[in-house]
Amino acid sequence: MQSKAIQVDWAGQARQVWVVDQFDNFLSDFAEEVGGQLTDERCPFGVLLWPCARTLAQFLFDDQTLQKDADDSSAAPRMIIELGCGVGFMACILATLCPDAAIYACDYEAGLEAMVNRNAADWGVADRVHFKLIDWREPVPEAWRGRCDAVVGTDVFYDDSHLKHLPPYAADLLKPRGRLLLADPKRYRFGQALHNLKDSFDLQRHIERNCSMHQDGIEDFMINLGVEAQKISILDLSKK
Repeated sequence: MQSKAIQVDWAGQARQVWVVDQFDNFLSDFAEEVGGQLTDERCPFGVLLWPCARTLAQFLFDDQTLQKDADDSSAAPRMIIELGCGVGFMACILATLCPDAAIYACDYEAGLEAMVNRNAADWGVADRVHFKLIDWREPVPEAWRGRCDAVVGTDVFYDDSHLKHLPPYAADLLKPRGRLLLADPKRYRFGQALHNLKDSFDLQRHIERNCSMHQDGIEDFMINLGVEAQKISILDLSKK
């Protein structure tokens, strides 16, 4: 997998993130690897950096929603899991914001591990970002069940199977009153996702932010003609 470095503005600084280079070529190779069976259920788009991840990353910095409470050290998360980690950008953000936490960057595609590890090394958090190959359709690993303080996901509702499997999977990972933080561009599955999440979670906040589409590493195919910004919904939920 050929990679390239892009510049991302985060927390007032320009940070480097490794993503796939020449996405069209990568997609052709991937299609050949899976015998032409490209589906939304198994989509390789995590090799890029999407507006949802950029938006949630900045929100977490601005809001300080996961950082240690100076008056209550027990509030600091010790275990955070990212579902659908892609290149590991969000995992690096989480490790930077929560220095006492172990971050598990989880994805269905084994080929992403090298990219996650490279980004974690560049961000100086390789000792706390751990790649884990997981499948939301399978049971949660027993060692993780009910142990996680927070679960994070961006752009995770591509397929109907994601709507079915992700909410209960996240709930099984979390401790009582654990937090689920999601960012979504409100595609046509968003309403159903909100409905499914209500079975296991209480919605605490629904925040909307705009992401400028004129940034390094946002591919042309992500941008509709004339669209200057994409509205991103951020969901802050707590486990029932």
